[in-house]
Amino acid sequence: MADIAADDFTKNLLLLLRETFGGPPGGSGSAYLEAGTGLFQTLDGITAAAASRPPRPGGATIAAHAAHLAYYVRVNHNYAFGRAQEVDWASSWRLQQVGDREWQEVRANVRREYAALMASLESLATWDDQQVGDSLAIVAHTAYHLGAIRHAMKHASVP
Repeated sequence: MADIAADDFTKNLLLLLRETFGGPPGGSGSAYLEAGTGLFQTLDGITAAAASRPPRPGGATIAAHAAHLAYYVRVNHNYAFGRAQEVDWASSWRLQQVGDREWQEVRANVRREYAALMASLESLATWDDQQVGDSLAIVAHTAYHLGAIRHAMKHASVP
């Protein structure tokens, strides 16, 4: 197999990250999501009360998925760039119930971690194995949680 040009890899990875978090670009094709179904659009359409309802008894709430994602993106961003850190995955799931202000903060954290990640990735001239792997993992992991959140919306009475 031929080598992939770094610019082609970067362009396509960033496109997938932008679509996963922000939704498909307006007026153009989509890699895999329907219009209005990116993570930010999805979270912004959910009230704090709905985000706090478990989809089933003992299930993780939408708020928990969002808080976990913010933590996950930060941890993998740090791994990708070789930053030392202590990781406590269980803590990323502790938040289950949110009020309006707290739900705003959770959504802002997801956006902040995404923006920091994108700034780092957009600045790369070359990619190492760790950066490739961790960045691809963020796309896959976020897409999984986006699907779980969209599924949970049906049980939380979100249109």
